Amino acid sequence: MIRFGIVGMGIRGSLFADTLQQNPYAALVAVSDAYEGTLEASKQKYKVPGYLDVAEMIERETLDALVIATPDFLHREPVLLAAAKGIHIMVEKPFSTSVEEALEMHEAVEQAGIICMIAFENRWNAPFVAVKNAVERGELGTILNVNARLNDTIFVPTKMLKWAQNSTPGWFLFPHATDIALWLKKESKPVSVYAAGTKRKLAAMGIDTYDAIQTIVSFDDGTNASFTTSWVLPESMPLIYDFKVEIIGENGALYVDLADQMVRHAGNVYSHMHTLGTTINGQLTSAPNYMLHAFVDHVRLGTHPEADAASGVLNTRLVHAIHRSVTSGQVERI
Repeated sequence: MIRFGIVGMGIRGSLFADTLQQNPYAALVAVSDAYEGTLEASKQKYKVPGYLDVAEMIERETLDALVIATPDFLHREPVLLAAAKGIHIMVEKPFSTSVEEALEMHEAVEQAGIICMIAFENRWNAPFVAVKNAVERGELGTILNVNARLNDTIFVPTKMLKWAQNSTPGWFLFPHATDIALWLKKESKPVSVYAAGTKRKLAAMGIDTYDAIQTIVSFDDGTNASFTTSWVLPESMPLIYDFKVEIIGENGALYVDLADQMVRHAGNVYSHMHTLGTTINGQLTSAPNYMLHAFVDHVRLGTHPEADAASGVLNTRLVHAIHRSVTSGQVERI
């Protein structure tokens, strides 16, 4: 049985804890969170020891693997602590919001010889898996262009996240979309970006962060991709997020719309029902659930995940360059 700890028991950490309870090879043995109320609720729900300090949890508990579900900018410490103890790691995206930290973390993982997987959950999302399979079958030929739009409603930075002012829609959302492009175009590398951002609505509400960011990414094979993200959509949107991607190739194109999951509900408000994550026969079936089960398998079988620390570093380099370009107004190298 693989003994797991989780640091960060918010929405994601709780989802991962529920997932581990359904895996026959894993056991949740400890949790950590910086908020006492969240920690106490998690201790009661999962019947495991809880720690306000992740360092204390790692020191006192016998862990084989650690899930890191802390905010975007708080991944470094638990990664380094786990690596020093030889504990396998699954860490939320982005790997880091700092290139220097990402490189330090990558080096620690490599030196420790541990398995490290980055939580790029859409690699386990059925529509994107279908796209990846079609691309690998050669149905599109060479990919010439990827255009992606991933937006959240304003509920996310104003109500869901306690730490939105310490992040941006670029760090919170772009890693999902940029990773899909990097995953599909794995034979080419991004080399430069040009980006622009808008900082108005949230700043006026006292949350000093960007409302929206747009960018064009150029690859070393002469192709380009465009990404746009915001988290100020109205809360009346049918889903909390709007994720659309088009992949254009020499021989065809694919269009993905995750905001329309096939079931639409007309009641007091109009909404779209989540179908990519419905519980079936008591089993959780969302992309994050499949992702964590895959990580468990990598740990128990000793196999190397494709979404590894190197993938995390590349994504951090790309999104960091996007933010630099927003600030400088210039093309930035990756």
